[in-house]
Order: sequence, then structure tokens, then C-alpha cells
Amino acid sequence: MKTRNFIALTLSMAMLLALLIYWREYQTRDQVALFHVLAWQIGIWAPWILGFKLMERIIAKTRKLQFGIVIVLGSAVVWVVLHYGWFFFLSSTISPYLNLPGSRFGVYRYFFIFWTLIDIGLMWFVIDKLWKLELEETAPPVLFELTRGNNKYFCSPAQIHLLAAENYYTRLFTSEGVFVMRKPLKYFHDLLPTNAFRKIHRSTIINVNQVSELAKGNDQGLEVIMKDGTRRRVSRSYVKEITQFFKDRTY
Repeated sequence: MKTRNFIALTLSMAMLLALLIYWREYQTRDQVALFHVLAWQIGIWAPWILGFKLMERIIAKTRKLQFGIVIVLGSAVVWVVLHYGWFFFLSSTISPYLNLPGSRFGVYRYFFIFWTLIDIGLMWFVIDKLWKLELEETAPPVLFELTRGNNKYFCSPAQIHLLAAENYYTRLFTSEGVFVMRKPLKYFHDLLPTNAFRKIHRSTIINVNQVSELAKGNDQGLEVIMKDGTRRRVSRSYVKEITQFFKDRTY
């Protein structure tokens, strides 16, 4: 999960909560401006971006430790408590509902329960996504047993440049040459690491580390040019995904 995606998620959640609160407290709309509610909610949830980065570092450092998950869960509890304190401080200082009838410390009673549940759910989501990402990135490489004539070759994913479906077979272009395997493309798609292999067509998977260029084809469509000069057309349904993928990987 990219940081920019989490920032977008956090800001979207803050704005949605602001709208729900403004709609729920309809009796105070003549005293409260929607902009004030939006600013308040963004201020409350923006620190979660820092929390995400901290949890990312903690998980990366402790995942391989014997009691790594205990450290992660302990850190999660500490963060939720700290964020709860921030929520209390900010609400009692700049909440648009401060000093209104029925509110205490700038919030209504149901806010505390609601916010605590969101905090716990958000933390669970973050840990689950980051933990799975760490497992994926540190997983031992898969070795494929490929045959050509009477010879057997053991090929790691890094040696595979691209894969192309041919009916019930898959043609693999590798650093050891070309192999044809009697297995469907989906078989390889399910095994290959998603951080290195991407579909660009329903019948083509590429190793993104073997790509040298994205270019316009003769039909003005998008083409992938591999390091060995091979050109492969990107299907229209994958153009946006592939373009964004390479954009996220570059500086």
C-alpha cells in the first residue's frame, strides 16, 4: 500500500465523516459552518499519515523477530491511545460544536465510541496490509522447472522476461531461452510476485524489471519495449493501470 494511497484514503474518510456529522447534527446547522467541520475532521485524522509511516517502519524492523507481532500490536495500542488524546485535545480546543447544548469538550457522547471503533478498524487495516506486503516482498523466490528436449532447467522469476499465452500452453521468454509449458497463463500469474510481474494483456504478462520503455505504437496505442528490444502491445483495459504502476515506481 503506497503512502499516497493512504493519504487519499485518510482525507476521503475525514471529509466523509465531516459530512455525516454535519448531516446528523441538523439542529445546529444554523450555528455551525460545514467548512469548520471539514477542517476539524481533517485536523483530527491527518496525524494518521504519520501513524501509517511509523507502523510501516515498525513492521519492517520487527516482522522477522520472534515476538515481532507482539511489538507491532503493542505499538498499535500506543498509537490508538495517542490519537485518542489528540482527538480529545483538538476537539476541546477548536471543535465547531464547542459549548453547544448537549456537547462536552466539543463533542457529543456518541463521538467517542464511534471514533474509537474507527481507530481500531483503521489500525487493523493498516497492519494487515503492511504485514502482507512485507511477507510478499521477503518471500523466498519460486523456482520453475522448465524442460527443453531432454534437459531440465530451474528458472527463478527474475530470469523470466515475459510470458505469452498460446491456447492451453504458455510460452516463457527467459534468460535461458524460450520454453513452452503445458500450463495456462493463469497458473503462472497466481505464482509470480505481483510487485514484479504485471499483466498488460489478457494473454501477456511482463517482468517490469525487464522493461526499458513505454512508447506509442503504430496504432497510437501503448506498447511496452523490453530490454532485449521485444515490443508488446498493452491492451486498452490495462493502459491506465500500467502507466500508473510505472509512474509510482519512478522518481
